[in-house]
Amino acid sequence: MSVQTDQSHHSHPSALSAAADRRGRAVALAHPASRPAPARRLVAVLAALATLAATLLLGIGGAAPAQAHDRIISTDPADGAQLDAAPAALTMTFSTEPLAVEPQVVVTDTAGTVVAQGSPTIEGTSATFPWPAELTGDTYTIAWRVVSSDGHPIEGTFSFAVAAAPAPAEPVATDEATVVTPSATEGVTEATTEAATDATDATDTADSTDEARSIVPLLVGLAMLAAAVVVVAVLIVRRRQQQD
Repeated sequence: MSVQTDQSHHSHPSALSAAADRRGRAVALAHPASRPAPARRLVAVLAALATLAATLLLGIGGAAPAQAHDRIISTDPADGAQLDAAPAALTMTFSTEPLAVEPQVVVTDTAGTVVAQGSPTIEGTSATFPWPAELTGDTYTIAWRVVSSDGHPIEGTFSFAVAAAPAPAEPVATDEATVVTPSATEGVTEATTEAATDATDATDTADSTDEARSIVPLLVGLAMLAAAVVVVAVLIVRRRQQQD
């Protein structure tokens, strides 16, 4: 009896130790040891960097399709311009060369009436549409549409005002007749009279000269005839004297 009592007395501590070990393992599994402070900081930094990288990737992915489209840089005439005369053409300049696939321009006046429309000419990064010369004296809105170089259509509007063309000047009709002053009339009459007198004198002088020229041969002939008569008379007188 004493021997059995001693054995049971020595085996009791071993059972307690085993039970304590089992409880310790259960507690260790339920409550793992906390990590050191530097490790926690590193994990937090890596998580923040991962979140930032994901945000940047999402932002770049969303902005990439928008940046792929062409955009209009300028228009001529500029939006809101006030022009004294109608432009020769409309010019729209884009960031890159749009595709020449059914571009459209529609021009409306203040009342909303379509006054011109058609397809602009694509040359490089510019689209040009001829302006109708008769469109003046109003504010016009231009709606345009082209196909971007990435294949997506883009569109927009701009407007400008054109002053009215000046009306042609009408000739001024005068009912008053031209009045000639007496001094001018007298001067003209005197000049005309003097010119007529000079012409008459010149004509008379010319006639006298012509008459004198025509009489000279007659006078010469008469002189020669008279001289012949005198010679004949002298010869007759001498012959009679010789006969006597």
